[in-house]
Amino acid sequence: MKRFALYFFVAVLFLAVACSGPKKVTTPVVSDKELAEQAGLSGNYEKALELWSLYFTKTPVEQVAGSDFANAAGVAFKAGNTSQSVSWFDQARYKNFASAEMYLTLAEIYKEQKNISKELTALEYLQTNYPEKSGIISRRLFEVYNEIKEPGKALNAWKNMNQTEQNDIQLLNQYFELQKGLKDTLVCDSLANVLLDKDAKNVAALEWNAFKYYWKGENRYQREMEKYNSNKTNKQYKILLEELDKSTADFKKSLGYLDRLWNIEPGKKYASYFANIYARFGDEAKAKSYDKYLKNN
Repeated sequence: MKRFALYFFVAVLFLAVACSGPKKVTTPVVSDKELAEQAGLSGNYEKALELWSLYFTKTPVEQVAGSDFANAAGVAFKAGNTSQSVSWFDQARYKNFASAEMYLTLAEIYKEQKNISKELTALEYLQTNYPEKSGIISRRLFEVYNEIKEPGKALNAWKNMNQTEQNDIQLLNQYFELQKGLKDTLVCDSLANVLLDKDAKNVAALEWNAFKYYWKGENRYQREMEKYNSNKTNKQYKILLEELDKSTADFKKSLGYLDRLWNIEPGKKYASYFANIYARFGDEAKAKSYDKYLKNN
């Protein structure tokens, strides 16, 4: 009897389950915002831009988070729509939202637009509020400060750059020009040689060394000749000869760099230096061969 009751119970249970039919599966609704985020993460920026626009159209602005505007702005930038990107970043700022990524993107946009004032504002905001990003932005800060003639700030930016960037030939040329403007001859002497090690035809560095040794020899020559003309004694004459030997050595060093410059750009620009050096050497023929460039050009 008990066994019969058990069979009866199992049969009833099976029948109840069978009669209940398959259960309906409900699919969760995915919002436009979630779809936009998914599209952005997958790299489909055009679709993400479209979905963010749809989300903002449907959602009252007071219900939209500043971070949403910033995320959408980043997508717009990657999709190539910089005007929309800036507009949404403005909305994010209005919502008091800020992030390092947001200002890095803004700086990049303003750089593309050649709006150096707004780019600098974005970079300086990063420097002040996200000092951990100094390594990323220091190169561009250096370039901008150089361009707007802010040498002190440019030097500070240079110090924050890593060694790889400081060895970059383009940046070294800019740093060299900066130091020339600051008249730091010791640094320039060192930089000129570094630049020539990297590029034997670097005109700025060749000129620095050529003119440095030229004026060192010329100034010594004139100074010692003046001393001798004021005191024509045997002792002073002996001093004069010793000093003129030093001038000659400097002139020869200058010629080494001038020859390389002449091979790059022969003509009037360097002819006067050649003419004067050979005149000091007493080689009138060579001096006159360069004089003609001064007369004909």
